[in-house]
Amino acid sequence: MSLPIVAICGRPNVGKSTLFNILARRRISIEDPTSGVTRDRIESIVQIDDKHFQLFDTGGIGIVDEQNLGDQIYEQVNLALDKANIIIFLVDIMDGVTPLDKEVAKLLRTIHDKDILFCANKVDNPKLGMEAESFQTLGFGSPLCISAKHRIDTGQLKENLLKILNKLPPYEVPNAAEMKIAVVGKPNSGKSTIINYLAQEERVIVSEIAGTTRDSVDVRFEKDGKAIIAIDTAGLKRNKNVHGSIDFYSQKRAEKAIRRCDIVLLMIDATKDITRIDKEIANYIREEHKAVIVVVNKWDLVPKNVTTESYGNYITKILPTINFAPISFITAKTGKNVGATIDLSKNLFKQTYHRVSTGELNRVIQDMLARRSPGRNHGQKGKIYYATQIGVAPPTIIIFTNEPGLISKGYRRYVFNFLQSSLNFEEVPIKVEYRERKRAE
Repeated sequence: MSLPIVAICGRPNVGKSTLFNILARRRISIEDPTSGVTRDRIESIVQIDDKHFQLFDTGGIGIVDEQNLGDQIYEQVNLALDKANIIIFLVDIMDGVTPLDKEVAKLLRTIHDKDILFCANKVDNPKLGMEAESFQTLGFGSPLCISAKHRIDTGQLKENLLKILNKLPPYEVPNAAEMKIAVVGKPNSGKSTIINYLAQEERVIVSEIAGTTRDSVDVRFEKDGKAIIAIDTAGLKRNKNVHGSIDFYSQKRAEKAIRRCDIVLLMIDATKDITRIDKEIANYIREEHKAVIVVVNKWDLVPKNVTTESYGNYITKILPTINFAPISFITAKTGKNVGATIDLSKNLFKQTYHRVSTGELNRVIQDMLARRSPGRNHGQKGKIYYATQIGVAPPTIIIFTNEPGLISKGYRRYVFNFLQSSLNFEEVPIKVEYRERKRAE
């Protein structure tokens, strides 16, 4: 049996995302008082005692979405409920029984082969527990009173979950993912489309409306027998175009996805010009020293007279900070070249873990110095003595000098380019740090 699935469902704004984050023990879903923040099916593998399960956060049932995505959100909820072994039905004790609670209950009463845990949330004051009896009219008995925000009786909920999990057939705990790939880019560049192709299902909502994706959604898939996590992210915007808390947290989660991934896929819409936001994303990727593939999507819509070579030159010119990045031309909608892009990601992943011996590295350093040595800075000449690699992912090299401040920015660029091209790191960024050599060294 595959890993058991637990889905949290309910109407909008009852605290589903807060409960999800408490059970997952990290902030994954965006928590905001605005109704309908969660749209996609958010998931995480959770362990309680010796039991593992896959936890789903879902969009609010009955949401009136300002971008008319209600049908797609409802479809994602139904997919989660269909896959789930256990459903946590969440209501808000503060609001009492609402018409939408009745709609959710009506839907859940049609499901006969799943365990349903009925919980009333936001019971921050014990006196509020007296209101729980009114929820018996929904047909699921008296709810367990909890406060996800203040972690009141969430331990009891976990115990109830464990009792059901212990009755389920044995399951196999999945292996850890081999690598994480963050899919980033401007809104409508095709991020969710490529995620759905990799997942081989409508895993996230795809829409022509910009800003559909808000959370960063981890999607697990397999290639060549190895597990990989692809992270769908919100379309990144310029800071001046980030309005409100939802945009802010979407932006921050997308940036976090870049930091925690192994490989970045920077999605570019081939039918539109590369803009300042693409440059800012590229700069952020470079600052984090992440291996990146520039993925040119919708290549099938480009005029026939535009070649991959000419477009590649255009990218290199516009995005010079990641000029080391390989370029992949795909059509995410049909899956053309998507598999090859993942294979390329695996190749870059190996490069980021490549180690160079100290002997080989210093032979390259001597060759570099023979061709061009540091110039004078403030009347003093910078000197480079030797180097050593101290880390991987990113490959990190320490260069020992007489005084780091004497090595100019121009010479540092020369060092970076020379080492990258000479040490089999042509397609991944290396991290070069300068340190003063002490007498003992």
